[in-house]
Amino acid sequence: MKEETLDFLDFVKKDLKPPLIHNNSYNYYLRKLPYIYNNDITFRLLFDWHFKLDTGYGSAWYRPTAIHLKEEVFELQIALINGWGQNIYNSPYQFRELILFHARADLYNKSLLEIGGSTNTNLIFDTLGVNEYINIESPDYIDSQDKSTYSEQHSSHQKRKTIFTNAEEIESFVQKESIDHIFSVACFEHIYDLETALNSCYNCLKEGGTLYSYFAPIYSYLTKGDHGVIPKHKSLPNKPIGLHLLSSIDQRKALQEAGINSPNEIQDILGRINFNRIPNRLKYEEYERILTESPFSVIDLERLDSLNLSKNYPKEFNQIRRSNKNVSNLITCGFRVLMVKD
Repeated sequence: MKEETLDFLDFVKKDLKPPLIHNNSYNYYLRKLPYIYNNDITFRLLFDWHFKLDTGYGSAWYRPTAIHLKEEVFELQIALINGWGQNIYNSPYQFRELILFHARADLYNKSLLEIGGSTNTNLIFDTLGVNEYINIESPDYIDSQDKSTYSEQHSSHQKRKTIFTNAEEIESFVQKESIDHIFSVACFEHIYDLETALNSCYNCLKEGGTLYSYFAPIYSYLTKGDHGVIPKHKSLPNKPIGLHLLSSIDQRKALQEAGINSPNEIQDILGRINFNRIPNRLKYEEYERILTESPFSVIDLERLDSLNLSKNYPKEFNQIRRSNKNVSNLITCGFRVLMVKD
């Protein structure tokens, strides 16, 4: 590692030890992180590996017990990021993904547009040093979530703006080629026309601008892909795994076999499963095509896979395979993607 990196890691070990961490040390770490991450490949590889180890996805999840590959100072950084997200902002995965994006792109003094969420004002401006921030909230999603919005949780700021529109229409409200970076967490699975939305994002970004998105689960994922659209029912005390992926004929049969015989009840349940607007019902292959065939150049497209899911649910896998030939990938629960306008 470079000497500057070693100095930075010494700072982490000395100044970022819980539970008492000075606010100046916290701010310094997050401001300095992108420089170290992008200028020392060893730091980047170790940081990313420990992150994958913590989340349980990717090549880091399996390690023979006799081999100890953890580096304490990198474990500490991941634990701190998780802790700050949980304890300071009450949004662990949104904060985690924002910091991962910041490490790659450096948001300092840049304009940032967030789709489908709203980030804490102090974090955006005081800690990360963002110059201008816009967040996009979809009226369709707000309606589906009892009219509540994300932005109402955060204080106003002269450089902060909230726009209520669907992602497909962003360029109608944001000046063309005016944004440095676009960030989105747990939103792409809700965008009805993702292709159009990506084109709209592309037009709003400056040349060299990046888009980062983390979204999971996607609809074709076996266990959680339904995104809660399978309603509770006295005859279904436990959610029937994979019901959302069966053909409509087999969905009806499954409900009848569970003891639901009222045609009106069955029709209501099938309507919620197949037409509720909360998920867009894009499958793995469709996401991969839309992302890679968008105007953006893809820098990184990380699949989040439960590689051994079929061992836990062999009956459900076989049932879906026989029922619905349009579903092939049941193990990819989401994506982490970084793209650039070049």
